[in-house]
Amino acid sequence: MNTQSRQLRLAMVASSLRRGGAEKQTVYIARALHNAGVDLRFFYLGCGGHYETVLREIGVPLRQIYYPNQPWKILAELIKALRQLRPGMVLVNQFGDLHYGAAAGRCCNALILGGVRSDGWYELRIHGCLTRLMLRLAHGFVANSHRARRTLAFQGVEPQKMEVLPNVIDLREFDARSALRFSDSLPAGRILVAAVGGLHSCKRFDRFLEALALARHSEPALAGVIAGADFGARAALEERAKALGMTPSDLIFLGECDRVPALLARIAMLVLSSDYEGFPNVILEAMAARLPVITTPAGDASLVVQHGKTGYVVECDDTEGMAAFMIRLARSPSMRMNLGEAGRRRVEQEYNYESLSERLVAIFRRFADRQRNASLLQMLERGVAIGKTTELSGALLVDTPAT
Repeated sequence: MNTQSRQLRLAMVASSLRRGGAEKQTVYIARALHNAGVDLRFFYLGCGGHYETVLREIGVPLRQIYYPNQPWKILAELIKALRQLRPGMVLVNQFGDLHYGAAAGRCCNALILGGVRSDGWYELRIHGCLTRLMLRLAHGFVANSHRARRTLAFQGVEPQKMEVLPNVIDLREFDARSALRFSDSLPAGRILVAAVGGLHSCKRFDRFLEALALARHSEPALAGVIAGADFGARAALEERAKALGMTPSDLIFLGECDRVPALLARIAMLVLSSDYEGFPNVILEAMAARLPVITTPAGDASLVVQHGKTGYVVECDDTEGMAAFMIRLARSPSMRMNLGEAGRRRVEQEYNYESLSERLVAIFRRFADRQRNASLLQMLERGVAIGKTTELSGALLVDTPAT
């Protein structure tokens, strides 16, 4: 058997490479597999997007298949491409792309793995009647949260078809970005508490505003920062802040922020107030920045943030509790430092990008074993250089605006 036949050939399929959290995790996975010696080919079913350039610059072979408003033509071209490539595995990191990737993967007899990047309910709701088809076509699912795994199990997906791979963060990249200049628009002499994410109703920034207003009654030095693109919620939030008596110097709307690490390096704490999440990237970023985190138990947030050790977890509608923790942290710089340092250690030990390739290949082996795919197991055993490292690509040193 020659070297080529022993090398794992893997196709990744994605329709979005915009600046977003799910997309950045997709690029992390592609880079980790490429650096580990996998024969990786990336099929991009969209147009434009920051991470398309990034993938090309780090050397991942990328083919674009895109025909506006012609989904059947995209599917036909993808099927043709995968039949020519004959990959052993097709990885579709975002659930919504399975109607392309799984269908095409079945046509070339590949092992098909789909990703679940939210809490599971979002994926099940948004794709309607296609959902059941996608659940059947994939041989397995890699969720980024235990919450999503439980959701899929509740919907009848067998446990052996699911694995959990938590999100990761490249700390070298993050630390480099933290040192960059940031806008001078942040108020001086204030204790800054930030909420980061796209301004969707599900992020519940109204809770953040209520808690901040309550906390400021006891600690007027507190000021809030909301960073994220507006998806229709900003006007109502500005009106609510005004009704709560907060002036523009008490609460800043930064809009879409392309330097999140640099922002986090300049604040005192982070708050996540969402109704639902999968695995919130912003929590990893805050912990990497040595910040204490106050969070609702959305998705796996209550597993990532250890209550009393790296931050605090409050019930979704407990704005008084959220405010109390803001006050406690505002009054104790030493507590902020201790919780922040513990958070950084946790990210280094549990969520660092450096461990990603090893975790991925372990998951691939388990799925191949369950499918009794001896040839794929052999390729995974012999053709993947676990632990191989490369220099950090400067192309990845660009922040992901909150989504």
